[in-house]
Amino acid sequence: MKIAVIRFSALGDIAASLPVLRALKYKPTIITSEIGRELLKDEFDNFLILKNKDILTVLKLILKIRKEKFDLIIDLQSNDRSKFIAKFSNSKEYVNSLNVDFNQKATFIFRDIAKKASFDILNQLNQDFRNKNRSYIVFNCGSSPRWKSKRLPIEKWKEIYIFLKEKYDLPIYLTGEKNEYTYLENISKHLDGNIINLAGKTSIQELKIFLKEAFLTVSTDSAAMHISAAQGTPTIGLFGATNWIKSAPYGMWSIVIFDDIFYPDGVPPSKNLLEVRNYYKNLNINKDIEKISYYLSR
Repeated sequence: MKIAVIRFSALGDIAASLPVLRALKYKPTIITSEIGRELLKDEFDNFLILKNKDILTVLKLILKIRKEKFDLIIDLQSNDRSKFIAKFSNSKEYVNSLNVDFNQKATFIFRDIAKKASFDILNQLNQDFRNKNRSYIVFNCGSSPRWKSKRLPIEKWKEIYIFLKEKYDLPIYLTGEKNEYTYLENISKHLDGNIINLAGKTSIQELKIFLKEAFLTVSTDSAAMHISAAQGTPTIGLFGATNWIKSAPYGMWSIVIFDDIFYPDGVPPSKNLLEVRNYYKNLNINKDIEKISYYLSR
């Protein structure tokens, strides 16, 4: 059976789809962006790439898809462009997954596909956990310049560092993009210990492996957070300006933490916020980390 899956968008959204992609019984062709191929190329062999959003480029992609004569196209993007591509793809069947805003989003997408597809195409989602070596802890501190609202104050990173240093006494690696190196270097100067700044020093594939081998990842709402969780690494997602229900990291080994004084009713913002505000003042991982203590003590 020939299956294709459409998933463009940001790297974090593609990474969040990994559990569903891995559950397919048939190795799919991935219809994605260049950055999507970079993330997925170690696990999947066939790709069709949309290089830009220009209508002529989209039409050329549709012609390539039609030549493949897919039995089924699964649309994990669920926007107007992906629906247009799928509609004219000439596949025998098309499944448009719901754009659900639920915790453990992969689980709901998986159930939606299973309900809609007439083919038997899915294994179970992999929720097995493999014990982690006490290797190192990753702090993914950064966010794009557009999303400075996701960045925690340096004092908050220092507070998290002191707590984890006392609890686990492991090396700390800072990860981020090349343009975040100076920002992360400034953070590292406030953390007294074995701190290594890797911002801009890893490819996407290298980062994927590095996060898989970590003991724990502590991250802002980002691609690294989703990659870490999808790789089976205990992951703490730190939220304030964005929706922690919609964007929760995958797996029982992952949790989200937000400032429950800033958000006393526990309801996330209705839309992601660009404005830099005091979202993280009372954010505290000390208590909430116990929720994944089982995965950190094996």
